Amino acid sequence: MRSNGRTFADTARRTQITLAAIEVIAEIGYAQASIRKIAERVGVAMSVVLYHFGNKDDLVREIVHHSFRTALDAILPALERETTAAGKLRAYIAANVDFLQSHRTQYSAVLDIGMSYRTADGARMDAIALDPDLMADVVKLDLATILRQGQESGEFRDFDVNHMATAVNGAVRNGPLLDYAMNPNFDLNGYTGELVTSFDLATRRG
Repeated sequence: MRSNGRTFADTARRTQITLAAIEVIAEIGYAQASIRKIAERVGVAMSVVLYHFGNKDDLVREIVHHSFRTALDAILPALERETTAAGKLRAYIAANVDFLQSHRTQYSAVLDIGMSYRTADGARMDAIALDPDLMADVVKLDLATILRQGQESGEFRDFDVNHMATAVNGAVRNGPLLDYAMNPNFDLNGYTGELVTSFDLATRRG
């Protein structure tokens, strides 16, 4: 049987290779993660990897798609349960940090790709074209939109939306990463609580 033009066996193998690539990149970095090393992790010949992914760029594209979809499945429902901008901001912070905790390997791999990846013509990871359906869901996670809605509804004070979104995302995605990586006892739940309180105070009107 086929799904999206591929057999289920092909789809399963592509997923296996993608997950193996994520593990290898998280362990040794994108620059050192050759097709050969990824194939060795899967336990197949290089030709099998290249059959499913014509080159490393194709594999990176699949890693990015897989990672976005996994994040969306974890974070979007938490946002959609909230009816206020303040509630969505709290959910955004908590769900993102929880995702970091439960998908540490994937997060590390994507972060490394984001810093190291370049196509042959010099394009970065953010230039990778996402599937239109996936992109439509990614837009729902746009923090600037949530902040802007909060200002329009009167929940949030006046501030530069883009600057505040950068501050939140930096604290959520990068702030705890080093401490969490180096200290197995780092209190990620406590960190999340402080972030929620801090940005609630920073954004609320009055």
